Amino acid sequence: MLIIERYLGREILRPALGVFVFLVVVVLVFYASQLLGRAAVEGFPMEVVLSMAGLRLGIFLDVLIPIALLLGIVTGLGRLQSAYEIIALAAAGGGRRRVVFAVGVWVLMLAVLVAALSMVFRPWAYATVYALEREMAAELNLERIEPGRFQVGDQTWLLYAEGRSDGGLDDVMVHQRMPEFDGLLRARRLEQQQAGEGLYRLVFSGDVHSYRIEHDGSRDLIGRFDQFEVMFLGRSPPQRAQLRRAMPTRELLGTDEPIELAELHWRLVSPISVLVLALAAIALSRINPRLGQSTRVLSAALVGTIYFSVLGVLINWLEQGSLGAWPGVYLAPIGLSLLLAIRYWLVQRGPGAPL
Repeated sequence: MLIIERYLGREILRPALGVFVFLVVVVLVFYASQLLGRAAVEGFPMEVVLSMAGLRLGIFLDVLIPIALLLGIVTGLGRLQSAYEIIALAAAGGGRRRVVFAVGVWVLMLAVLVAALSMVFRPWAYATVYALEREMAAELNLERIEPGRFQVGDQTWLLYAEGRSDGGLDDVMVHQRMPEFDGLLRARRLEQQQAGEGLYRLVFSGDVHSYRIEHDGSRDLIGRFDQFEVMFLGRSPPQRAQLRRAMPTRELLGTDEPIELAELHWRLVSPISVLVLALAAIALSRINPRLGQSTRVLSAALVGTIYFSVLGVLINWLEQGSLGAWPGVYLAPIGLSLLLAIRYWLVQRGPGAPL
């Protein structure tokens, strides 16, 4: 029987691995394309882009793993059922319980992995991403200016420099967009100095011209200076809504704030989702084999989509205080478990129930 269990586990989980690799590639390409677009505009180093793409992919694993497991089990069990191997196993005295046991060990291991990813890796990854985004934010940073090209910063600044020397820029033009008017500074030299945490001093020198540009296109010369200094505040630190994602799980355990409770519930419900969706996959594999494999896969994809959509709605309600801490987000796995129990009861009562 041990050989049979290994065979069943391999045949059922092999499709899950294929689905997981496919989903990982799709998500990685999506995040990489987004970040590469920002890198092209804002001058991100390539190693930072790859690091951020990898971190964001890792953050998304607590969703990818349950979805891949759901689709993989449905595909694997459906293939075994179509080849009548499940029927042969039942005739030999194995039955569906043997199948559940063969898959259950791997499902429990994946649930433990998702728990570690959600409770330990997730806050660390978010903290690292926020640190990288703040460090490499699209702001007026002279170290990332490429001479001869326009540099866009934070949708407000536009900077152009003819050359670079001694840590500064030569023959520069800085355009700043403001609600009432636009500002324009031209100078022979621009240097940047650190003036505090997140605060920079931009020192313009050499025949500095300052202009005020109205939105109708008219331009007025405000003044000419030998040296002109501008204090520039970098991107603000992440807001509370973001910081709660980077909070360690042990800190979230003692909170009663709705926005932090929502993050805690997400981390705690992630491994439960692995178990519930695995049970859903086993239940969906009992669909009438005459309907074909595509029906099983589409049904599984629909179940996974609805489940995580409901989970997202419950998270939003909990953040807004419209949903209590109990049962809170656990309504999603509890509701799906009840539906599976009802379906199992109906199947057992029905005549000619499939194996």
